[in-house]
Amino acid sequence: MAQREGNVGEPRAGNQSQVARGGALFTRLLASTMKICLILVLFLNGTSSVSVMLNHPISLPCGHGEKVVWRKVIPINANVAECQNEKCVVNESFRQRFAVMHEKNYTLFLKSAKYNDQGQYVCSRDGIDKHFKLEVVVPINLTAVESENITLPCYADTQSNVRDVTWLHDEQKILHYSTNGGTNPSNGYKDRVLLTEDGFRDGDISLTIMDVQKTDEGLYRCLVHDETAKGYPHAYMLHVKENPINAGGNQTEGNTNEKRIRIGLIFTLLLIIPFFVFLLCCKKTTTPVAESQSTTDSEPIQESDQKQSTRPFYSGGNTHVLQNLGMISHNDNFNNETTDSIETSM
Repeated sequence: MAQREGNVGEPRAGNQSQVARGGALFTRLLASTMKICLILVLFLNGTSSVSVMLNHPISLPCGHGEKVVWRKVIPINANVAECQNEKCVVNESFRQRFAVMHEKNYTLFLKSAKYNDQGQYVCSRDGIDKHFKLEVVVPINLTAVESENITLPCYADTQSNVRDVTWLHDEQKILHYSTNGGTNPSNGYKDRVLLTEDGFRDGDISLTIMDVQKTDEGLYRCLVHDETAKGYPHAYMLHVKENPINAGGNQTEGNTNEKRIRIGLIFTLLLIIPFFVFLLCCKKTTTPVAESQSTTDSEPIQESDQKQSTRPFYSGGNTHVLQNLGMISHNDNFNNETTDSIETSM
């Protein structure tokens, strides 16, 4: 009997296991169905797709209403913020990086987007819903040299129903390719952007930018199938640096201008310096002459100056030099007396 009871119990356990597995499968199917239905509802209501780079800010505008509620519905269902009578309260789990301001149409502000912030957001105001699909982009950084070419690699499965490729630059469509219409670059990119030749057949939808300019900096994204699917890699952040040749040319031009300025200054100094030297020489030459003339005309000769003068005189056959005028007068008297005494004796 015990053996029979055991035999009977084994099928019961197996049935319970099968029921549990069936319940889990049903739950998964139900969840998937709900998500599909929700996506369809969002699609029918009109959903705005918004992209933001990782760690960058983003804002989702809503509109005025007496009561405004922000919710995140995919991949989770949670209230982000509620506003009533111009007072907004942000849920604690979103408070660190989210904010809502009634002064700006109850816009939802995200200070620094993280990867888990992507998903579906709904703003409900007075019975009107507004849907947003937020995508957080993690781009690959690339650096290009100005005036040169660069290729942004991207790949996608183009074997099935994919018939087109779109490249975006900062949300602006710069190139659209379709198997029916060929390649259509946007204004400003004509003859500057192209896809890999015959690459679409092999799944290579890489973008080549020719003659890179400073304005080409920014976010580039690769999309296929009417922009509903992503290529891989999906996004690039392009940085453009100055071409060393152009920089060298500018530097050479700057050096040439400096040399011209220096040569001009030197030439000016060479003209000015001789002129000042000439003026100084003329001043030194004219000053002593003027002083000597003024001294001769206005000041009499002093007696001490007369005594210091010397001149020759003749006495018989010898020449004597007198040191001063006083000696000259004394010798004249002596000669006269000698002549008188000689005449008397005769």
